[in-house]
Amino acid sequence: MKNMKHETRNTKLSFLIMIALYSQMFAQQEKDSVKYNLDPVLVTGTTAKERETPVTFTNLNKGLIEQRYSMQDVPVMLSELPAMISYSDGGNGVGYNYIFLRGFDQRRLSIMVNGVPQNDPEDHNVYWIDFPDLLASSSNVQVQRGAGSAFYGPPAIGGSVNIITNPFTPKPYAKFEAMFGFQEYGDSSQSLPMTMKKLSASFNSGLIDNKYMFYGRLGKIQSNGYRFHSAFEAGSYFLGALRFDENMTTRIHLFGGPLTDQLVYTGLPKFVNGDKKLRRMNFSYIEDDGSIITYATPRRQQENEGFNQPHYEILNEWKISETQKLHNTLFFYDSHGYFDYDGSWADAATLRVDSLHGFAPTPSIQNAIIRGGVDLVQWGWLPRYEWEHERGELIIGGEYRYHKGTHWGKIQHAEGLPTNFNPDYRFYQYDAIKHMASVYVTENFKVQDDMMLMANVQFAFNEYQIMHEKFLNTSFNVPYYFFNPRLGLNYNIDEELNTYISFGYTSREPRLRNLYSAEDSYFGAIPGFEADTIGGITKYNFDKPIAKPEQLLNLELGIGYKSNEIQLSGNVYWMEFTDELVKSGQVDIFGNPVYGNAPRTRHIGAEVDGTIRLINHFVIGGNAALSLNKIIDFTAIILDSSVAGINYLHKEKLDNNPIAGFPSFVGNVRFTYEHEGISASLIGKYVGAFHTDNFNSVINENDAYTVVNFESVCVLPKIGDAEISLRGEVRNMLNKLYMQNGEGNAFFPAAERNYLIGLTVTL
Repeated sequence: MKNMKHETRNTKLSFLIMIALYSQMFAQQEKDSVKYNLDPVLVTGTTAKERETPVTFTNLNKGLIEQRYSMQDVPVMLSELPAMISYSDGGNGVGYNYIFLRGFDQRRLSIMVNGVPQNDPEDHNVYWIDFPDLLASSSNVQVQRGAGSAFYGPPAIGGSVNIITNPFTPKPYAKFEAMFGFQEYGDSSQSLPMTMKKLSASFNSGLIDNKYMFYGRLGKIQSNGYRFHSAFEAGSYFLGALRFDENMTTRIHLFGGPLTDQLVYTGLPKFVNGDKKLRRMNFSYIEDDGSIITYATPRRQQENEGFNQPHYEILNEWKISETQKLHNTLFFYDSHGYFDYDGSWADAATLRVDSLHGFAPTPSIQNAIIRGGVDLVQWGWLPRYEWEHERGELIIGGEYRYHKGTHWGKIQHAEGLPTNFNPDYRFYQYDAIKHMASVYVTENFKVQDDMMLMANVQFAFNEYQIMHEKFLNTSFNVPYYFFNPRLGLNYNIDEELNTYISFGYTSREPRLRNLYSAEDSYFGAIPGFEADTIGGITKYNFDKPIAKPEQLLNLELGIGYKSNEIQLSGNVYWMEFTDELVKSGQVDIFGNPVYGNAPRTRHIGAEVDGTIRLINHFVIGGNAALSLNKIIDFTAIILDSSVAGINYLHKEKLDNNPIAGFPSFVGNVRFTYEHEGISASLIGKYVGAFHTDNFNSVINENDAYTVVNFESVCVLPKIGDAEISLRGEVRNMLNKLYMQNGEGNAFFPAAERNYLIGLTVTL
């Protein structure tokens, strides 16, 4: 489940002091600075540039975002980009959503907003629901494919996503949006139809006194979900202020949104896909024989979640001279939340409400609801210096980030609790701390007018700590040191054609749960370190974790063509892994996949992407990705049975098996008609079959699927100063019943045909 975090007063005070000192320093510099005029359209130095940066990437500009985005989450829109797919727990693209790039899940991608990392420091996951409706305030999204990132950030295995929020405009406006989605089920015996709603209002002040701009957006998104017990509701806000000085710009952002949702993280057996009622079911536990569900525990009404993570950002650009710039970003998150889940399987001893823990006699507890909570704090500083010299540009930067998460569990409800039982009694609690620091240097050197060389190196330090664990007193710190180089060359053959080659090496630490899933210790989880048992006492060597960092060598070769009517690109890649963390096909009790290191794996592939503007206002665009993803060397250890505390195991060689979660073919095509304020698109997506475990099992395979969507936007003639636009969408037009993704024998169904209509009024 979600990792959430907590801060102390001292940490918050330190952060505020740091901001004050930083602001005072630049206020003094303003008095003595050379004066320059800055463009109100802000440009970020953390994105790749066409025909310059030798990396494989795709951009979504502001116009495309406004045309394609309505209310579904970021992964839904990104899934149309090359080699990307997505799925949602609830099936309808609202709530918990996930993306995969070249088959790599989002835990192994580097996800950033304005260059600020969004991957959770502990479990590396990305919780898009923590910043709902962010695309409504975004000006650009860049997806880089392959090892690392062309710039700073957490080391990326499959690629990186950087969302740039720059909603400020010189012209003032007020905008109001209302959207409504619905679905009628084929089976009339079903409950209420799925509905989705979004209401939002935003304003932009325009340029005030040639110095200030202000922006604000407030909104709300609601969905009752496609699957049973999968409702979601979130507030949404983005507040921003921008100040121009003669040699610097400063932006302040606050965004996020409190949310509540119902738990729906467990997949379903594959055979239920064709049954319109069963495919919507939501169980916390399932047993089946491959053709019928033999036992299931339905979700309880109390199983839900609440969370709030405000994001605070200060972004400053200081133009030191005509050739030098200094960028500084400060960020701070203060987050609190919980999730309540079924604990009817747990007895008093499991929940530490027994005589060993001061409860005598041991009570008989039944039908428990467990509350897992996390309070967190995270803050960081990301400086970057840029120097434009005669033959190119030198960038020197770094980062320091601090994370502390206090995790705890308590009994929210149970029958048979002792008299005068303390409702705040926590049967587990611990602090997870992570320090993250890196420095990097990038040189973009113009070898000649038509040739650019990029050399990049990053030194990274990451350290996990577990402290203050209640009852078990486990304590350790595990440091990781990484050296990540990258080299690339771009050659512009002529004004329309360019080619590039890049080579990169990157490493990334495992998740904290790979070392110790401390929140599961109450039902048996133990530290994942080498251990010795002497006299019945187990001692762990915390200097020797079992899980190893992933290491990747990546070669990319690409070519691009761009004219007024045609834009085409193609690339091939070779990714050679050591100790890749691959899925075992198993999941934990919260639906998270269980990973293990494979000594050697290989991914090779080819990708094409293009857009052609045809006659009579028609545009056709699309992309395709073909890949081969194989285990070269991996021996899995399989648990056959466990009797009297003795595990009976066997080994199974998985060499040459396909890697779980990696489809061999993904393709998208979009036909668009644009004329006089009307835009209408027909979109098709094909995802090939892929295995959901590494045993090359025919049963555990997500079948290939094709889905067709329709989107349209119509801008009406102005009524006075009001500009009105209408939006219409039909998703899954052909009403296909398909599974979006799977883990082992648990699969996640996609929603049936559904509709969306929207109205936007801009004044």
